[in-house]
Amino acid sequence: MSDKKTDADVTTLDNSMPSEPAKTEAETITTMDNSMPTPPKNPVVKPLDNSMPSEPVKTEAITTMDNSMPAPPALDLDLDNGK
Repeated sequence: MSDKKTDADVTTLDNSMPSEPAKTEAETITTMDNSMPTPPKNPVVKPLDNSMPSEPVKTEAITTMDNSMPAPPALDLDLDNGK
């Protein structure tokens, strides 16, 4: 008996839901699109470009790691031969 009442309630909600969400989503997306082009983010990116060229110095730190890596592989090869 309770099942019949639940089914009726669900059907009514289904018909009301599709109408509301459809309009809310469309309106929200339109408002966001208009708000995005307003904030000027390009000028903030330019200063960062000038700071990037200075970072290449970190490349040297990577070279040290490269030299350390080739050493361990030798040990792995020895273990394989022992087997």
